[in-house]
Amino acid sequence: MQKRFKFTDKAIKALPNNPRDSKSTELEVTCLITPNLKCIVGKTGNKRFLFRYTYKGRKFSMSLGSVDIGVAAARRIVQKHKMALSEGQNPKAERDSHQRLTLDEFFEEHYLPSIKKRKKSWRDDVYRYEVNISPKLGRILYQDLRTIDVQQLHLKITDTVNKYGNFYAPATANQVLMILKSMTKYAINLDVIEGDVCLPVKLFRLNNARTHFLTTYEVKRLLNACREYSNKTIAGYIAILALTGLRCGEVSNIKVKDVDIKRRVIEIPMTKNGRKRVVFITDSMLAFIGNIPLKADNPYLFAGRVKGQPLRSTRKTFFKLLKRAQVNADGVCQHTLRHSVASNLVSNGVSLRLVQEQLAHRSIISTQRYSKLTTESMRQTSETLSNLFS
Repeated sequence: MQKRFKFTDKAIKALPNNPRDSKSTELEVTCLITPNLKCIVGKTGNKRFLFRYTYKGRKFSMSLGSVDIGVAAARRIVQKHKMALSEGQNPKAERDSHQRLTLDEFFEEHYLPSIKKRKKSWRDDVYRYEVNISPKLGRILYQDLRTIDVQQLHLKITDTVNKYGNFYAPATANQVLMILKSMTKYAINLDVIEGDVCLPVKLFRLNNARTHFLTTYEVKRLLNACREYSNKTIAGYIAILALTGLRCGEVSNIKVKDVDIKRRVIEIPMTKNGRKRVVFITDSMLAFIGNIPLKADNPYLFAGRVKGQPLRSTRKTFFKLLKRAQVNADGVCQHTLRHSVASNLVSNGVSLRLVQEQLAHRSIISTQRYSKLTTESMRQTSETLSNLFS
């Protein structure tokens, strides 16, 4: 077997285990493109990248972590270390200082600044980290974090009561685990830790099928309750959710300047999939928008209590309005309104392609998850079938 070759992810994956009868515990191969980059293969198939170098006449080696990080990432790390060597610094000494970071320190000093620049929902990550991760693991040195610590946190979240008095859902536990997985991969890339302790922990399998939605009659009653509600800002917010199928964040972030009454459009600068979109204003929407009190010191259409900030939680009011509308609230949340828009449109003959555009789904597959049929349409189909033979 060649011990010197050009490293690629495919070539590394194809490397055989070090033979069990070999005198050496591990097999070492070298990259032709980056000679300082090595791959170590154990007798059980365990593989990791290694950086070998000389500093002030002494030979050193540094583990770069599992080959799961990929050849490209390993080469970038090696180049960074070689740059440090050219500046007279020992990369291992620098990394050892980084390895004294706790999870809290790594999150605040490194991970958070990174996601602020690349992730729109970074505030959600901060909330989940502070509530679910930091109290249990925050003070642990990252290099001391074990797989069992991550697994126990993941399992115990569903046994924890949230601020609403309910147990956290498995989906929440998965969101927390995904933050830890993302953090850990970033920590490996920065040489803070060597191995990915989160990799063996699997996400809970979820049943994401949408089974509950509001019928057209229930939506009508909810809209009537919104018209009669005294707080026109919250009432308008919930009504726009029900009339458009927009996401909660998209509606709350609408600014007054985004609403063009003359053209009868609302411009959504950025959706979840990163695209700009336009929503057309109907007469029903216009009636609610016209009743919303605007604030001179707040740019948002649905202004919150905090100066300059949009409306935040409307959960309690939403359930209050459901009760007034005599709508069963079991299994319902505000996102159900988005689901209901899609389901009712499909059940009334609107094509999936048009529903996809209304909901701004990037893929038609996402839209298909919402294409449930109402009981009435299914009953009508049965009647049609029977009539064929009568």
